[in-house]
Amino acid sequence: MGLPSMEYIVGNRFAISTARFTCEISLEKLVVLDIGTHGMNAPPVVNHWNPHDILDVGNVSFRFGLLVLNQPINIERELMFSLWNRASLRVTVDGGTNRWFRFLQGGNCVAPELITGDMDSIKQNVLTHFKREGSQIIPTPNQNETDFTKALRHVHGHIISKNLQLDGIIAVCETSGRLDQILANLNTLYKAKDIVGNVPVYQLAKNSLSWLLAAGSHQINVGDATVKKGCWCSLVALGAGVERVTTTGLKWNLDDRVMEFGGTISTSNTYSGDPVVTVKTSGSLVWSMGLCDDDT
Repeated sequence: MGLPSMEYIVGNRFAISTARFTCEISLEKLVVLDIGTHGMNAPPVVNHWNPHDILDVGNVSFRFGLLVLNQPINIERELMFSLWNRASLRVTVDGGTNRWFRFLQGGNCVAPELITGDMDSIKQNVLTHFKREGSQIIPTPNQNETDFTKALRHVHGHIISKNLQLDGIIAVCETSGRLDQILANLNTLYKAKDIVGNVPVYQLAKNSLSWLLAAGSHQINVGDATVKKGCWCSLVALGAGVERVTTTGLKWNLDDRVMEFGGTISTSNTYSGDPVVTVKTSGSLVWSMGLCDDDT
């Protein structure tokens, strides 16, 4: 410590030179970690999740964009209108515009800022109505991605152009019906980080809320009411297996377990009584939690 040093790059080689030694490293497999003044004793970063920020109709501090996909809107009307009115950005996706238009009957809400999709499902009278109300229409004819994925790309562009600061993006879509569409929507969760960066994407259905937990440590504040109702929850590794998963706060916890299809997945789980669930994972997992009503 305290010795003067010089760092330089030549070609694909990285070198550090001090008065006592010179160290040269190939850049081809170099990973640089800024551990600061705390060194290796720095505590791991914990990702905190507060799902009830989304579900609380009176919460105005959680900033989010809202997407309505081409799925039945079965969410309770008070919550749905609250989400729409609280959102910093509202987007309807192709046939989801028809569904929102029908859901809106008798309600008074601003028009979506964006309407995206390949426009093979939206009705012309609905398109004309929202265009007259000031919605920006963005056709996305590319068939190599789903309308959900393409919508996220335009959401990202809007975030950048308007300098929006968002805590999340909520996609309203049911998790029943066609299996291929369910899987496609989950695939978009995996693709989302490469599209919208660190803004988390949630899938909200009538009875569930789902999102991706990336590799690392997570704390999910599920709340006492959810625990008391005995709501279900799940952790699933999709696509690729995850070598190490450890949890607390679940009735059936995982202790350094491998999770993969054909092996262990955690479905129909519930809570141990603690309102906080922790997850440490070496790879990406889909976390899904039931939204129990008062009759559950």
